[in-house]
Amino acid sequence: MVNYFEKRNRVQQEQKKYYREKTNLRLKYAALISIGISMIIMLIMALGMVDFGNANALLFLRGCAGFFALIFVGLVGILVYRVNASYFKDKANPTQKH
Repeated sequence: MVNYFEKRNRVQQEQKKYYREKTNLRLKYAALISIGISMIIMLIMALGMVDFGNANALLFLRGCAGFFALIFVGLVGILVYRVNASYFKDKANPTQKH
């Protein structure tokens, strides 16, 4: 079991350089902005800054919050896929330096 954790830590350390690539950093920041917008919208609804009598406004805000949350999930999925694909591709071809 100890070997598993050591191997996982080693793989995470090796993948850090892929997460620091320019395109992957853009994806990361776009995902953080997306979830930030979603959280702000949820806080606006939770703190009662929108009239609760206006059901259309609440439904619209909930829809927007959900939409930005889905964008976040999609961007994080793309980011993780890109990093893992690059890592395993470079691991399979050790002759090429990345």
